[in-house]
Amino acid sequence: MKNPNPINLQSSEETRKAGWQAETRDADGHLCRVHAPFETDEEIVWMVREALEHGETVTIWPMKGGAA
Repeated sequence: MKNPNPINLQSSEETRKAGWQAETRDADGHLCRVHAPFETDEEIVWMVREALEHGETVTIWPMKGGAA
């Protein structure tokens, strides 16, 4: 990623603490996308498919309280 913005340099820990349930990162480890808690399985599939098409890695954290 050329000239990443400060948001792209956030750590996974910062992303998770901010309340996001998922993130994607490029090959250099820059944050590309985040997602609030998923409401449907289709949302998860869409995010993963989109990220993989762009060569990004995906991290999805479990919901607090065990729901997800």
